[in-house]
Formats: sequence, structure tokens, C-alpha cells
Amino acid sequence: MTLPLFYSLPPAGQKIPFIKIWRSRDGFYKRSKEELLDPIRNYLGTKYLLYLNSGRASLWLLLKALSRIHPEKKEVVIPAYTCPAIVSAVLKAGLVPILCDNNLEDFGFSIPDLEAKINDSTLAIIVVHLFGYPANLYEVKKKGEKHGIFIIEDSAQSFGNTFLNQEGKKLSTEGDAGFYSFGRGKPITLLHGGLLVTRSKKIYEEALNLYNSLSIENGLTNLNYKLNLSLYSIFSNPYLYWIPQRIPFLHLGETIFEPDFEISKGMDLSVALISKLLKQLELGKEIRRENSRWYSENLEKNQFSRVKDFPYLRFPYFVENRRTRDHLLEKLTSEGTGAALFYPCPLNELLGLKEIFNDSQTYPNAKKIADTLITLPVHSGVTPQIRQKIKEIILR
Repeated sequence: MTLPLFYSLPPAGQKIPFIKIWRSRDGFYKRSKEELLDPIRNYLGTKYLLYLNSGRASLWLLLKALSRIHPEKKEVVIPAYTCPAIVSAVLKAGLVPILCDNNLEDFGFSIPDLEAKINDSTLAIIVVHLFGYPANLYEVKKKGEKHGIFIIEDSAQSFGNTFLNQEGKKLSTEGDAGFYSFGRGKPITLLHGGLLVTRSKKIYEEALNLYNSLSIENGLTNLNYKLNLSLYSIFSNPYLYWIPQRIPFLHLGETIFEPDFEISKGMDLSVALISKLLKQLELGKEIRRENSRWYSENLEKNQFSRVKDFPYLRFPYFVENRRTRDHLLEKLTSEGTGAALFYPCPLNELLGLKEIFNDSQTYPNAKKIADTLITLPVHSGVTPQIRQKIKEIILR
């Protein structure tokens, strides 16, 4: 695929002011992590939070806590089209991932397929809010309640977003528990951190017992983290993004299954940064909302346009078939527009997971999403000129 020589807009991103990285803990030194989390608690309207080093570490901790409550249940139902990091967390927790087809309405579960996959061995169902858009949580809850199944919300791409027509209800606060990620390409991008969220005191206490045994990041790690985050702050600039994009070991844009990953308590520095960036997050949401509205109104024949002005993390744009998708993506990428694929295939077809799942079932909706979807950038680096260029390429 041809890349522009000097200019390429990142597919997703949120700017972190350089000065905030180095002054993020001014006035915070005497505060505990629990006190640092208070602004986030107020923002989410949720009492029980635990901060870890990543989103998948948060999911692992949550699954381990749920396993303590129901040790006889071993299965976790997940979408066939989603991030492979979910599988990593399920396996590391000693549980069995069960695939279920997506739907084409909101990318959540196909309810008929879900009904066929849940049983008395199902511990949890993970509802993924893909692209930051609310999936069919309430339908899934009705099905899960019949079997005493925990409902987990994967809001890794959704921090700050709310349910449709329910502005007071943040994603990950309506299920039994949920989690967020603050890794690369998320609504708040800190290259570190994940947040476990639950309304249940019982789940929280089980998770807390495990959390207290985890290691704590040391001072040297904090310094390295500041340096890495500073480099990200510099090179995520649209006019410099071509530099890290050409470094192979960064694996930018690749979907890789990593069966092992570090689990530790998240750094206080990262928590402090989130508190500093909450206001900026709301401004960023308005920009994403406006860019999504523009795409909805100006791009023809898109098969997905449920809510025109929703603050997607990336705007989902569907085309007729894979051949058209590949041709269009080649043109968009060569012009440095920031358009990108998302996940390349259903999980049971992904390299490294075929043998693990040994699942020959065809998931037609997941396959359709993988074959015909392009995601368009909506972040603050998207200018009217870039939007117009995207429109012209698509129409042409």
C-alpha cells in the first residue's frame, strides 16, 4: 500500500499538551491513588474504580474476580469481530472464550446467535461498544439475567461517551461491570492505563483483594513513561506522523494477538493526567461529533449512519465489497487522509487464534464488517480540507 512521503494524518488521536506531561502532578504529590481517582469518579458517576496498567489488565482482573464468585462457570461470550486483546484477557484468566456473531445495526451481538451460545456454564458476556458507539446492552442484559450471567461492558474505545438519549449514563456504568483503556488511539491517549468500573460492592471487593497483590510501578518507570509520552506528543502531530509510521517494530496499524501481557497497578502520573484532561476530552467529543455529522451528511451510500452526530472514535464507512474496500483504502491512504482498516477478520480467522478457537463456524455479519468497513478519522487534527479530500476520493 502506497504511503505519502511526508504527510499522513493519524487514524485516531487526541493531543496531550507537552507541558501537562511534565507538570501533571503539581499539587498531587501528597494524594493517594484513591484521591487522584475522585475527579474521574465524579465524571463517570461511579463509586467503585480500580486503575491498572492497561485495559486488558483491567478485564483480566474483572474476570478473575467474577470467577471467585462463580468458580463453576468457565465460559465467556465475546463478539466474533472485536479486538484480540479480549481473548488474551479471557485466556489469561483461565476461562474459555466463546464466539458470537455481531449484528449490523450497532456492531453488538446478534441476539439469535447469542441465545444459542449462552448456557449454565456461561460466566460473563462482554458487550463491546465498538468505535465508541453504544451496543445493544439492554437486550443482552435481558438474556443474561435468565442464566445469572454477568454483563461486562468493553468501553475501551468509549471513555466519556454516553448511551443514546441518556446523557447522564456513561458507557460501562449500566452493566455489572466494565472497563476503559487509555492506550494508543483511545479517547484519552496516554500509552498506559486501564480502568475497572463496577456498581457492585461484591465484585469490587473481590477485585480489590486481587488488586492489592499486584506490583506497583517504580520511579524509573515513571521517568521512562514521561519520555515516551513526550515523544508521542511530538510525533502524533499530523506533519510528523510519517516518522513513527515507517518504524517497523512499532507495528502501527497492525492487529496482533499477544497471549501474555503485563499486569500491574497503573501509575499515579497517568491517573493525574486523566483528571487534567477531562475538560479537554469534552471539547474533543464535540469535534468528533461535528466531523461525524459532516461525514454522515456528505458521504453517499454509507450503510451505517444510525446517529449522524455521535462522537465516534472513528467514523465507520461501509462499501459494497472487499475489492472495492481495498481499492478505496489504497487511494485514501496514498493521500495521507488517516483512513484505516480496523480489525482484519473475525477472531477465529486471525493468525495465532485459529488453533486456539478451532472454530470453523462462519460468522456472516462479522465477516461482512471485516470485508467492507473503512474507518475515517474524526479527531481534532481533521481539517475541513481533509474532510473534503476524503469526500472527493470516495465520490471519484
